[in-house]
Amino acid sequence: MPLELHDDSATLVGVVTVDEVEQLAGWLRAAKRPRVSLSRCNHLHTGALQALLLFKPKISAAPKDAFLAAQVLPLLNAGSGTASNKGSEPP
Repeated sequence: MPLELHDDSATLVGVVTVDEVEQLAGWLRAAKRPRVSLSRCNHLHTGALQALLLFKPKISAAPKDAFLAAQVLPLLNAGSGTASNKGSEPP
């Protein structure tokens, strides 16, 4: 299952497709202080990325996937200043 949703924390697992976007957005809307772990995510549909950018949850764990860590995580952290990608080069 690509989404492991709890009260205020979520883990995105494997490939998050367009089919999960509505459920993710609904959870982000309902959670009081949402935290999202990307450590087990390998692919993020652009709709899911847009939901994360809109709701700005705290990113509690950085992705291990090189592309997500290098290209997506900085976008998600731009407004929140959370979950650094250790070992990456500074911008």
